[in-house]
Amino acid sequence: MITPYLISLLLTSFIIDSTSEEIISPQTTLNQHAQQLNKEQLDEETVDPLTITSGSVTYGNKSESLSYYHCGPLPSQDNPTLTELVLLHGAAFTKENWKTSGILNMLCEINNEEDEGNLSITALDLPVKADGIQLSNAFDALSSNNLLSGRAVTIVSPSASGKAIVSLGDMPELLPKILKAWIPVASGAVMGASESTLQSYKVAKIPILAIHGDQDTGGKKVTDKLKNVVNAKGIELSGRHPVYLDSPEEFVQEVMEFLDEEGL
Repeated sequence: MITPYLISLLLTSFIIDSTSEEIISPQTTLNQHAQQLNKEQLDEETVDPLTITSGSVTYGNKSESLSYYHCGPLPSQDNPTLTELVLLHGAAFTKENWKTSGILNMLCEINNEEDEGNLSITALDLPVKADGIQLSNAFDALSSNNLLSGRAVTIVSPSASGKAIVSLGDMPELLPKILKAWIPVASGAVMGASESTLQSYKVAKIPILAIHGDQDTGGKKVTDKLKNVVNAKGIELSGRHPVYLDSPEEFVQEVMEFLDEEGL
């Protein structure tokens, strides 16, 4: 809803700078104001870690919109041990599938009073065509909007979304900045990656949990290659190519065990 305050902002913002003669449009001001409100809301300490929130940030040189779901504690200087998990999606899916499958809720519930979890989960609609540079831009935007701490995170990359992670292997300055651990789910880009690219993860001491379904021959090849080249931990679950949707409870269990084993 456009309030009287926003209307006044729009009217006063349509100005011409005396030196640059640059016109600042009402739409630009409205977008900036909306982003500021979004950040202020995220900065509030009263956010319920069990509640799933949604929103969007802009990233990259083209100011593309990146929508997200988030739950769990928000980053703060008082919580340096926060575990941050980022969920990407395959070509045939979106961030909605993390929610409708129940996986997002299961991960959020780890933060209840009984389990006393310290897990921040962010599901993104990053395009599967994104490479490491675009992933880095998204990472920076999410960090500046207080959804991520700016420290390296654990990323789950089902299927085609693995392209962005694999390309980081050829970007030694970005790889350790963004990636703390990697959970590829039948990420086909692995098969086209050279051994030297994959070795970059081993050199950077980034643990990998490779998951595939027992009905997914291609996914098994991905897991086997990562096991052989970088000594990844491999897990086979019951299901097809999007095995995380076929075996959601088992998927969450394996992810949480991996995070615990690696001290993440």
